[in-house]
Amino acid sequence: MVLANMGALAGLGLGVMGLVRPAAALKLVGLALDPRRPEGISEVRATYGGLFIGLELAALLTGEPMVFLAGAAAWGGAAAGRLISMLVDRAALRPNIGGTALELIIAGLHAAALIGQIRGV
Repeated sequence: MVLANMGALAGLGLGVMGLVRPAAALKLVGLALDPRRPEGISEVRATYGGLFIGLELAALLTGEPMVFLAGAAAWGGAAAGRLISMLVDRAALRPNIGGTALELIIAGLHAAALIGQIRGV
């Protein structure tokens, strides 16, 4: 469970950044807010913040392998979406490659909870 908790803590940290410092979270992924669209900051706080925080707190507080599986699926899905974009949109740029690697690492860490359960660890 140590690895799975590390993945959840990493996701939680990113979520807190998205909620508390949305501009910094966007800068991390190479995006910026449009000052003419103030609802954009709400989207960042909700999605990059609240959604990540809710998912990761559920995993950490319950310790349930299936909740960690949901985290693995979410982070793995993000990596898959980014991979598709790199192919379809010809966006195989350093930030996307790094983002995909980070998402796959966090997904793998979350999946460690299930691997530990299967092995009886």
